[in-house]
Amino acid sequence: MSSAEYRILSPSGDKREDGQADVEIADGALVLAPPGDSVLRIPFGQILSVTEPEPFTVRITLAAGDAVELSRLGVMRTQLLAELRDGRGDAAASAAAAVGEATAFSCVTGDGPAEARVYDDALLVIGAAGSERVSFSFAGAVQARDYVVTIEVAGREPVRLSRLGRRTGELADLLASRLREVRGRTAAFLGSLLPGLDPVALRAAAGLLRDGVAVPARTLDGIHPDLAGTLIQVATLPARRDAIAELGRRTDLAIGFRQLASARQPATGLTPWQDHAAAPHTGEHETPGGSFRPGLPGLMAAGLMASGPGGFGGAGFGGFGGAGFGGAGAFGYGEGYGAFGAYWAFRALGAGMNAREQRPMTPRPDVTRGCLTPATEDLRALTATGENPTVLAFALGGRAGRVVYEVLNQPEPMTFVYPAPGAGGLAAVNRALDDAGFQATAVRSLGQVPHDARWRDRIAALLADQP
Repeated sequence: MSSAEYRILSPSGDKREDGQADVEIADGALVLAPPGDSVLRIPFGQILSVTEPEPFTVRITLAAGDAVELSRLGVMRTQLLAELRDGRGDAAASAAAAVGEATAFSCVTGDGPAEARVYDDALLVIGAAGSERVSFSFAGAVQARDYVVTIEVAGREPVRLSRLGRRTGELADLLASRLREVRGRTAAFLGSLLPGLDPVALRAAAGLLRDGVAVPARTLDGIHPDLAGTLIQVATLPARRDAIAELGRRTDLAIGFRQLASARQPATGLTPWQDHAAAPHTGEHETPGGSFRPGLPGLMAAGLMASGPGGFGGAGFGGFGGAGFGGAGAFGYGEGYGAFGAYWAFRALGAGMNAREQRPMTPRPDVTRGCLTPATEDLRALTATGENPTVLAFALGGRAGRVVYEVLNQPEPMTFVYPAPGAGGLAAVNRALDDAGFQATAVRSLGQVPHDARWRDRIAALLADQP
């Protein structure tokens, strides 16, 4: 929690309220609590943009047009901006029904600083002015050049993400990997749904039935006779088959599938791995020893060579002191050369430049991380049948100026009818539904028809009422 000065502005910019209040992020919302007044709670989903119109001033614009300005936040300003960014990102991912866990990248788009989040099925770009979802089913080639990643998108301008720094290659590789995985999941899912379909036809169908893309029934039947009818028969609930048959008679029917849950399985087993082929090598990396024998004889010889004038005993040690063998400095060669005595002593101890070559350190493998079972995808979890399907089966029925959206494998209470002017109306509705995560209520509709006894008549009336 932080204390800040605040102003609440109307959509026209007029000041409605100002003062000092406590500010915090709690339970998916920005909470503004003025002393002695009611609390203002702003859910992340209601925040349209977060900007800084002036230094050290945070402006939060709401979806309805009102704005809240916060200033004098002190050191909490950076933390508040980070929490707002993360909260808005989570809210945008929930609104777009993004699948899987996100990998986040800081970047810059044409609108300014943004955060790019890569999910299993889509790229989500969240900037100050809002969020944008790019489904991998509609994405094409990914290119990285001059620290800019460019993603081709069908039916619109490419998406360009810049100022990625050292993470440019990482983002490009991740996007390319996710695009391959999406196509592989589609092929695996269709293979389990239609086990008798030959590989060539299966490959052609998987290329068309990308995640969230509706394909006309006549196009599917061109790949294999009655392919569309078989898909409807397998993936549709028994109580919904009459409705689909009626839509097939009244409209140009298209069929699609959309993944609802992640098939990615995290790594398990936190036991670090050990490379048994290379035995640990921890010895013989010290300075090599001298040439003296071990034990007392070697010790006496080393002491004799290392001692100054007088050997071990100064004035003598059993005939070795005084002016004897050690008296002249023991390898010092008399007065004037005593400095070399220490040098020759260290050489004798094995510390000279020409000593035995040291054994190099054996390189060891990295054993600090690794798992018993790596991360993978459980493609068997993708199913359009059963009580809890992980793949949504749906149909779009197009007729001049109208598109009907019907869910095949879930007991949805409503059929939605959308306006779709133009020759590409069905494809436009398909894209709008995909951008909304197939949350039908998020797309403006002409009507919602419950599945009751009047369903057939009401659908006929909506399709007959041309604009």
